[in-house]
Amino acid sequence: MKGMSVLGFKKSGAAENEISVLLVGNNPIEMSTIYESLFALKDKIKSIETAFSEADTLQKIGLIKPNCLIVDDNLGLKPLKILIDKVNSLNKSSISITLLKSINKEEITSGVQEYLLKEGISSEKIYNSLRNAIRFKKTQQFFKIKYYSGKKKVKRVFI
Repeated sequence: MKGMSVLGFKKSGAAENEISVLLVGNNPIEMSTIYESLFALKDKIKSIETAFSEADTLQKIGLIKPNCLIVDDNLGLKPLKILIDKVNSLNKSSISITLLKSINKEEITSGVQEYLLKEGISSEKIYNSLRNAIRFKKTQQFFKIKYYSGKKKVKRVFI
């Protein structure tokens, strides 16, 4: 077709080199394995940073502004819930959280967009998981906006 250009077309979702990852955990040996898998994706991931504590995580979120968090479940259930709640309360709506699980038990069900089992992990599985988490977070944001805008319209009718 004449006059049509597809050069400026951009896929929806996370395009390559748009993903910025903050890897959070307390086991340096396991973290290094995940870091190496992420580093193998250096052409698809813009930046990779690590954090080993809650305070370090919150500080790095403010500095590097990642759009993906990979959180290791070795932190423990209670500290994990606290960290996820604090990250979600930062009003950084663009941060998706992927929980890295050792085994499939004691799940945290709120505030996490994606789960990834450590067993049999590969670079491509991590990348696909990050993309799914970003898509899910964007879908959550869309529905939240639509819900609140619809709620206001209904309120106007009754007031």
